[in-house]
Amino acid sequence: MGIFSFFNRFRASADDRSPWGDFWFEPVSVRTGSGVRVSAEHSMRLAAVYACVRILSETMASLPFVMYRPRADGGKDRVKDHWLYTLLAKRPNPYQNAFEWREMLQGHLVLRGNAYNRIVSNARGEITQLSPIHPDRIRMELLPSGDYRYRVTDRQGQESVVPRGEIWHLRGLSSDGMMGLSP
Repeated sequence: MGIFSFFNRFRASADDRSPWGDFWFEPVSVRTGSGVRVSAEHSMRLAAVYACVRILSETMASLPFVMYRPRADGGKDRVKDHWLYTLLAKRPNPYQNAFEWREMLQGHLVLRGNAYNRIVSNARGEITQLSPIHPDRIRMELLPSGDYRYRVTDRQGQESVVPRGEIWHLRGLSSDGMMGLSP
C-alpha cells in the first residue's frame, strides 16, 4: 500500500464523521446525505413542506385573539378597547392585517425557529406598529456586559444596530434560551 493511498482513506468529506471530516463543522440540517444544501426557501418548493407550513400558519392565524382584564373578585373581563388589542387583533402595521401578520410570524417560527418585529413608537412613546423583519436579515449580538442587541440588514444591504428594546423576538424551541432552533 502506497503512502498516498493510505492518506486518501482519511481525506475529509461532507459525511465523514472522523476528526478529519467536515461533518462536525457544518450547521445542523443544512446538508443532505447527497451533499445538497437545504434552505427554508428550497424546502418550501416541496408540496408536503408547503402544505404543512401553510396549515400550521393559517390555523394559528385564524385563532381568535382574546385579551382579559382581571377583576378584583378574581374573575376576568374581555377587553377590546385596549391599544394592545387593536395592535395585535386588528392592524399590527399599515401593510398587513392581523391574520396575514400572525400567519407570516408562524411561518417564520416553523421554518426558522425565530420571528422578529421592529417595535415602532410615536413621539409619546406609545407603540403604534409592529413591523416584521425577515429572520434571515437579523442576527443577535451578545455584548461583553451580558446584554444583547440586534444587527438588522435592510433590503438595500445597509446594516444597522438596534437595541433589544426595539425588537420583539419570538423564539421557538430553544436550547439556550436566546435563539430558537430551526426545524
